[in-house]
Amino acid sequence: MLCILGTSLVASSQEKSFDLSNYKFPDYKRHELEFNFNSTGSSLMNTSESPDYSINGVITKYDYSSFNSQSSATLDYIYNYLTRKRIDYLHSNISGNYNYSTTNDISNKTKESDPDFDLTLNGSRTLYLNENNFFLEGETYLNFHQYNSNRTVNNQYNTKNLTNYLDLSVSLGVGIGRMEMVSDLWQAYYILEKLKKQKSLSKELTNENVYDFAYLASRLKNKRFFDARLRKIAELQSLDSLLHQQGLIADTDISYFTTLNDYWSYGNFQDRQSGRVLKFWISPEYAKQYSRASGYASSLSSKTSLSSNISFNCTEQLNLFWERHFSALLSNDTRIDTTGKDYSGYPANNLMANANFGYGFFPDSRTYISGYLGYTGQTLFVTNSTSYLPNLWMNMVYINFKGYYYISPQLQITGTINFSYRDKGIKITNEFDTSYNLGLRYAIF
Repeated sequence: MLCILGTSLVASSQEKSFDLSNYKFPDYKRHELEFNFNSTGSSLMNTSESPDYSINGVITKYDYSSFNSQSSATLDYIYNYLTRKRIDYLHSNISGNYNYSTTNDISNKTKESDPDFDLTLNGSRTLYLNENNFFLEGETYLNFHQYNSNRTVNNQYNTKNLTNYLDLSVSLGVGIGRMEMVSDLWQAYYILEKLKKQKSLSKELTNENVYDFAYLASRLKNKRFFDARLRKIAELQSLDSLLHQQGLIADTDISYFTTLNDYWSYGNFQDRQSGRVLKFWISPEYAKQYSRASGYASSLSSKTSLSSNISFNCTEQLNLFWERHFSALLSNDTRIDTTGKDYSGYPANNLMANANFGYGFFPDSRTYISGYLGYTGQTLFVTNSTSYLPNLWMNMVYINFKGYYYISPQLQITGTINFSYRDKGIKITNEFDTSYNLGLRYAIF
């Protein structure tokens, strides 16, 4: 891995037709509010008859029925504020799930319901102190999860379990570097290159043309419209106006408008970044768990710890089609205090190391392929178990490939395949694992 990484980093990048280092993502403020509701269910009823030879072949009738339903609702709010000197981020999530099932047969009648509730708040602020991108960062995280299960058998045996989880952390960090969002830049360059190839442009492209188009694209994407049709009209009018002001378009025809509309409205440009960030942060963390089961005494456990890590992330855009990524992380979680049985298995120090290196390939506006080679090493321990070995270290090497093909706004194909090797496990050693996922998404409306 070190040889591959060293060779790749010192090798010269492929040529670009413009200088990426001069591009700075424009200031913006964005609010996003999204509500999702989902409900699924299934039912089954059947009747069967069979002779019972223990009582002279009398025909016995068996009835069976079952019903299952799952419902979930989620409310997400995301706030982003980005300037050259400050970056704010806030994410709040409220979600609820309710699972209900019944089963009836000749011997048992069972009812089960499992409602759970989640509340998550996560916010951060990054302050850049100088032009060398030296920054200070603060982050807070709060998560509350409640799980409640009820199971009744034959209207007699009733089992209830209630579990509450609370996680709270406050992080302070310092670092140097910055990641620039360059997705709009690539989209601007891609559109202008397509117009150039079909000879719709009246003069040669310059760096300023590409930057101005990208800045306008970013501003348009951060405007709020409640009517998608009005949004599309306003965006295409603004883009067309800019191209005429730049002198890139003199005569318009149907091929120009169809290309502009196609790659602006229907192209799928993946999120891409460019930059390097070295960061160190330290975070006091507090976790609490409460559980109560029918027939047993309630249990209350807590954990106080101090987490710290140092990380390095580097993403380079080699050209329009290729990007290179490398990241490394070394973290440690130091246990300060624990109470109760639920956190008794945590070690005094939990050390973890991770590194991965890979490439992303963007052959066109609809296709994305990536491949990563990585390593993870960590202390192996099992909570709520006496089998914890304080000096056991687990190594894992993994290879991951991912692909995405955007056919239309209604149809997308996704796929992943992952290979991993672990030299230790809880009960096994030398474990090799292969997993894959293939997805097809089709939206009828």
